[in-house]
Amino acid sequence: MLPQPGQPAPVYSLADCLQIALDRNPSILKAQHDIERTQGLIITAKSTLYPQVSLNGRIEERDDDLFSQGTDPTIQRFRDYWTIQLQVVQSLYSGGINRQQIAIAKLTHEAALIQLQATIDLTLNQVKHAAYALVIAQAQIEAEKQTIQLLNQEVSRQKALFDAGRTTRFNVLRTEVSLGNQQSSLNDSLNALTSAQLALAQLLGIEWSRSASSSTPPFLVRQSLDCPPVTASRIDDLIALALARRPELQVIDRQVDIATRQIKIDQAALIPQLNAYAADEQARDQTVASFNNSLNDYAIGIYGTWNIFDGFASKGQAVTDTAVLSQTRISREALCLQIEDEVREAYARLMTAQDTIQAQTANVKTAEESVKLSQVSMETGYATLLDVLQATIDLTAARNQSIRARELYLDAAADLEKAVSLKFVDWPGATAVSPITAASAPPAAPPTALHP
Repeated sequence: MLPQPGQPAPVYSLADCLQIALDRNPSILKAQHDIERTQGLIITAKSTLYPQVSLNGRIEERDDDLFSQGTDPTIQRFRDYWTIQLQVVQSLYSGGINRQQIAIAKLTHEAALIQLQATIDLTLNQVKHAAYALVIAQAQIEAEKQTIQLLNQEVSRQKALFDAGRTTRFNVLRTEVSLGNQQSSLNDSLNALTSAQLALAQLLGIEWSRSASSSTPPFLVRQSLDCPPVTASRIDDLIALALARRPELQVIDRQVDIATRQIKIDQAALIPQLNAYAADEQARDQTVASFNNSLNDYAIGIYGTWNIFDGFASKGQAVTDTAVLSQTRISREALCLQIEDEVREAYARLMTAQDTIQAQTANVKTAEESVKLSQVSMETGYATLLDVLQATIDLTAARNQSIRARELYLDAAADLEKAVSLKFVDWPGATAVSPITAASAPPAAPPTALHP
């Protein structure tokens, strides 16, 4: 629900964002309408199974001078003429064209249904990336604020020491410069947050202008940055699952079948076709001057057509469609290689990010301890201000690296889910909780620190 003036912006979890995308994302909505289009194709193709009924009529006034040279003034020169014809035509044999066209329409509809799933997978993957970028930006802002708080404390302490004559003006200026640099980094993180909010709003189909004010985002996102450990799976098993489940491959399989059937239609163009017809015609009797007098005639029969020679048009079309079939098969082989690469690349990134998170968690603890020790050591004269500032900068870098590792983990998990077309909990050997499952929990509070 969009915020109203004077009301706070709603807070969404990742699960909320995914559901909103399913309901409002333009790409998904267009794919749904494409299914309706293909349903119309099926109806059109099946129309050949039913009789085609047409009603034709014509009324005109004829001048006898067009048909005779008579000059007798007693003869009526102008005569009314009209005809009405009701005709029914039923296809009896089309050389398999009708059957293949119906099959192609059904395959096209199936491809549209599968393409909808592919569109959903891609869109949800984009939503995950955008949502993760947003919560990562929030975490980075919090980390920057913690560093600024430490530097503010150090600036205040250095000013107090300077007033007491225990330090130099240089040390005060040095801490103020470090604080200014950190403030600039915070501004960059705030800009990154705004960009992430705009990107996610576009994917969710939410207009930013409908928020309470132009500077207020239409929604907020709260999502835990927990990255549960993943049990290593055999990469070959994941690739096999991807090749069996990816909707893009299923779509291209339908395209191969469609191209094959289109070739059969091209070949059937030179086969005789038979149609049954029945017609009833009501026409004016031209031998009588009265407009209402008419003759009734009807006909029933079978007629056929046979394109004995069409100037090699059918042959040329068959050559074209055969080339299309070959291209589609090559595209399928290339897509299989691409899917395999996607699975391997996402899996490698996930494993690397998991190792990095473990290392950086310990590194953040060490950096925090280093800051405390540097402050104590400076009080006792065993460390300088430079040591304290460097320890603070190192702590900020460690926190940012930890945040970055979590972002890489979440992005890699989302990409692997899409590559395998499976949920996280469905992975062979996976024992961790899915980020999607975790997202269904109540919204988490904004992260205040990333270290345990």
